[in-house]
Amino acid sequence: MITRVTRHDLSYLVSAALLILAAFVALTGLVSDLWDLNDFVYHKYAGYALALMALAHVYLHWGRLVSYIGWRLRGHPRRRRASQVGAGQKASRQRKAQITSKGDQERVTRAGGRESVSRRTVIALALGGVGGLALGRLSRSEPELPFGGDVGAIYHEWSKPKLRSLLGAVANWGQNPSLYKVYAVARRIDLPPAEKVQGLSTEESIQRRRSVRNYSGRAMTLEELSRLLHHTGGITGGRFGRRLRAAPSAGALYPIEIYPVVHRVEDLAAGLYHYAVQEHVLELLQTGDFRDDIARYGLMQEFLGQANLVLVFTAILQRLRWKYQERSYRYALLESGHLGQNAYLAATSMGLGACAVGAFLDDGLNAMLGVDGQDEAAIYMVAVGKR
Repeated sequence: MITRVTRHDLSYLVSAALLILAAFVALTGLVSDLWDLNDFVYHKYAGYALALMALAHVYLHWGRLVSYIGWRLRGHPRRRRASQVGAGQKASRQRKAQITSKGDQERVTRAGGRESVSRRTVIALALGGVGGLALGRLSRSEPELPFGGDVGAIYHEWSKPKLRSLLGAVANWGQNPSLYKVYAVARRIDLPPAEKVQGLSTEESIQRRRSVRNYSGRAMTLEELSRLLHHTGGITGGRFGRRLRAAPSAGALYPIEIYPVVHRVEDLAAGLYHYAVQEHVLELLQTGDFRDDIARYGLMQEFLGQANLVLVFTAILQRLRWKYQERSYRYALLESGHLGQNAYLAATSMGLGACAVGAFLDDGLNAMLGVDGQDEAAIYMVAVGKR
């Protein structure tokens, strides 16, 4: 026997759908905010569905809404309220008794003499099932690291988004540090403006880009160094009050610092420098010949000492950690790759050669730069020189 769905039953179904969708929208909104998802498709379409269910709910209760609005607009004088309270309470009790009696009769009729499961129970069971499924899908045990295992693979697994990391995202992961590192007592060297010099096109630079390890020994100009730094990771514009740079960055937090180790650049002493990106200047950390040091820390790759300079990229992880937690190191490595490719293409466009290096002695290189290797650590190098 097919039971006819009444308007009253449909109202219950729409209300249940509204409740489920509202909870799902809240959950996906939390995930979107904590994991910085700019266009989270589940959140977006759940919002659309929630809006449709809200319209359906309004349609089903249109008469009641109109009556309520009319009642509020007409108002009731205070002097009538006292006399109406007793009558209203009595009428309310009568209506509740009628509804209860009618509901009991309907349940008995539909269940064949036995009371059926209530709608609230069905809704609670459905929500519990959905919640249990979500917990089972999102929560996973952390992988173990066997002796001789791949630490990188374990970190990759650990840093996957899951329920545990979502719950941990509300914990305090430290403060948000400054986007700019400044050596207050360092001597500052102004760089020439990074003028738009017409070099190779983007397409031709990509086509010609190769790792170059042989250099002519001729000195680079300070103008070439200025353009190289600007196009690698310099400030190129702004939006919504934020200064944006040449390479994309997770949350525009820019964890990468650039340290040029200069060997042969005209009008610039050989030594170790820091690129102060906010003012497009160099901060002199130490003068001297670092060719043997950079080659030794680069596992005796001699071209590191033969290039005109080496750009060393470090990561200040706390710039990411306060927002991205376990995935911070992933994003730092990705960003250093963006900067490395920028350096390759900028060098190629200017007729220079470049070669990136990821193999080096971390402790020695960090000590040379004067960073601790934990809060800030070297993660990438790019040698650049005249061909």
